[in-house]
This record gives sequence, C-alpha cells and structure tokens, in this order.
Amino acid sequence: MGKSYGDGKSGSSRLGIILRILLKSVSIHFIMKKQLLLLAAAAPCVVSADPADYVNFVRQIQQDSGVEWDMSVAPNGMKISPTGVSVAGSFFELWAIHNRSVSEYRLDEQYVTAYTPNATITIVTGDPYLAIPRTRVDQPFQVQISVAGLLDENHPSYATAPDAAKWVDYTNYTFAYPDEAYSFEDVRNPVGTVVTEGYMEETANTSITFSATNLTGPDLTQVKGEEVFTITAQADFGVSATILDSEKVQIWPIATGTISGVDSSRYYEQVPPVSVSLVNLYPDSTTYMRIYPGPRKERPDGTKTINSSFVIMEDSIPQSRDLTVKSMDRYFTEEGIHTVELLHRTPFGTDLLDVVEINVDRTIEVNGGVIDQE
Repeated sequence: MGKSYGDGKSGSSRLGIILRILLKSVSIHFIMKKQLLLLAAAAPCVVSADPADYVNFVRQIQQDSGVEWDMSVAPNGMKISPTGVSVAGSFFELWAIHNRSVSEYRLDEQYVTAYTPNATITIVTGDPYLAIPRTRVDQPFQVQISVAGLLDENHPSYATAPDAAKWVDYTNYTFAYPDEAYSFEDVRNPVGTVVTEGYMEETANTSITFSATNLTGPDLTQVKGEEVFTITAQADFGVSATILDSEKVQIWPIATGTISGVDSSRYYEQVPPVSVSLVNLYPDSTTYMRIYPGPRKERPDGTKTINSSFVIMEDSIPQSRDLTVKSMDRYFTEEGIHTVELLHRTPFGTDLLDVVEINVDRTIEVNGGVIDQE
C-alpha cells in the first residue's frame, strides 16, 4: 500500500500528490531490451532501446469514478499529480511508448490513497540503551502508540469508506529465545505466542504500561526473548495488509551469583580467597563485593569495597563470569563477625546476589603449665 500525501479529510479535493519517478536510463535500457527481445520476430527492424526513442508518461486512474488522467514525465525526477486522490484512492501507472513502433510498455504501478493511516510505536524502558529497547523480566516498560489518518465516524464518507480507512490492527507477540541462546540468529521463522490481538479505530495517542514482561516459563526470573508490537493497515482494493510500524523490546533474565570457599561456622585467623560465580549479568551492569563488621544489615556502616572483585559489563547481551577474589584478609581489620555481600548494579537499581558471614579470631592461645622445682 502506498503512502498517503493527503490529510485524509479532503475527500476528492486536489491533494497535490508528489510523484517520484523512479525510471532511470539504466532501467530503461534493461527493461526495453528485455521487451524488445520478445518482439524481435514481429518487429525485426527494432535493434536497440535508446531512452531518447521513448515517450514516458504517468497515468492516474481514479478508483471511485474510473476517470483517467495522463501526464508526460522525464526519464527521472518528480512531478505534481494531475488531480487529487479521492477516498477510494488512485492507481498511478508508469508507461513508456516507443516513438517509431508506437509500442506501449507499462513499467510500474503504485496505489495511493488519501486515507492511508500512519502509525508509530515507541517503547520506553528503564534502560537508556539506544541501539534497541531492552529491559529485565521483572521491570515495567511502556509502549507508546500514535495513530493518525483514520476517518472519524462523523466524517461524511465514513459509512461508505472501506475498512482500511476506519481502523488498524494491533498485535502483541512474545518470542522466547532458545536455551543457551540470546538471539534467533540460528532460528528460521521463530514461532511466537499471541498476547493481544485487536484493533484501533480512532486517531489518537495511546500508552500501554506493562508491569513486567508477558514471556512465560518454568522459572520466570530466567526467561529471555522478545516482545513485538505491530500496527497493521487493513487489506484493501487488492492490496494486502501493510505493516505501518513494528517495534520490539528485548527481555533479559535476572542475574544470579554465589560466593563459595568460606564456612560461616568456622573461625578464621586468616581469611582465604573466595570463589565467585556470576550468571546472566545484565548487559549494562557493575558487580562487586563489599564487607562490613557485624551481621547483615539493610543500611550498614563502615562498608569496604573489595577492589579486585569488580566485574563491569558493557555489552548487548547478558554474560556469565567465574572469578577468584584473593587478598581478602587485608579488609578484615577487626575480630568478630563480618558480612560479605555480592552486589549487582544495573540501570534499575542495585540487587543483592549473595551474602556470607565470616568469623575472624586472631587471638593466640598458649597452652602450658607451671612446674615447681625445689
């Protein structure tokens, strides 16, 4: 379906459609020679296809009345249409006529309507990443839809106007990525799940807010995939349904992490290295460890960040990491219970991935006795 250059409200008034004529010399040579080969037996005198040997024109055919208008055009460029486009629309045909043989060739055609709607979709998330909208499974996001060009029910032509002038279709599908994959790179024609199918029948701006993703799975915290939102114009006058706009948002899982290598029931004179396992780190994130004296608190005082524990991600997909954090002992300057936290900072805030308690006891005990000798 072609684009509308009108405002969708003027009926059969002159809309000044600008036609961009895409016929170039190279195209003429190719198209004409192909056609002339078919006609060689009937017209052996025709031996070449020189653009100068042809007259080009655009024919506008009104769909409601059948009236035809012709206007001559150069081999390339643009020109104002000879008349306006009615609600029923117009077909524009590009023709070339050979000067000597008077043979006619229809090179291209385009359907244009005065009511073809326009639509834009914008997805807003808490992640400022610009390349593509993305978010996490537990985070809200908003879909902003703007639809213009539909006929209002008070329009005088509403009763007789085709469905394509009155409403557009709206769909929302979810697509889950395969296991161990973060895209559909090796998948042909992935199958989605319908979340919503409906239509919009008003020219308006609409916002839909989702509290979390519509993807499903055995563990909702670990699902990953895409949600796709599409606005489609109705099929009309032999023209198939046309996608006006379609946008997707990538959904990433919640990161997990564990600290191992220490036992909370033991007392350490010297704190050993610890192992850290990180899975599905958010593409834009910083993960690190911190310690503070005493048991775990919501708002601890005296925290120390372990510099060697930082994992900084600036990527397009989640990543997993395993590391060993050494030289831990120098952060434990006091005896007693200490809390070690594994934190994950993303555009959505900071999450606690794991926590362990370490008991430090550096008291030196001397076992001995007193011998009294006379």
